Amino acid sequence: MQGKRFHLGLLAAVFAAFLFTFAGISGNQEGKEKHPAVDYSVSCMECHREVTPEIEKQWRASKHGLMNFGCYICHGDGKVEFYKKPTAGRCVSCHSGLKTDYSKTVAKSCFDCHNGHTLKFHE
Repeated sequence: MQGKRFHLGLLAAVFAAFLFTFAGISGNQEGKEKHPAVDYSVSCMECHREVTPEIEKQWRASKHGLMNFGCYICHGDGKVEFYKKPTAGRCVSCHSGLKTDYSKTVAKSCFDCHNGHTLKFHE
């Protein structure tokens, strides 16, 4: 009887993994957004310098900007994947040592405390 329950549990887990992976019903819909149509022969910075100059200026003055850490690392390439507002998971992919257990804080994301482009604490 226990072997049968194990097999049923395993089958249920595999089926759930299939649904979340291939059917797109995962609660994490990150990457489903579309970047507005753009001329990809123009760099992100060239376009955003005109379209969102304050954000581009904030990024340029930040540690990421000073290191020329590209927009695509947080926001995706704009073609295959795009994250208008990246989740904390995008931060942790580089800053694993700063991973936070949000269940122990009032914050739900890195961006609840930090400005996404300046990386400074909100005032």
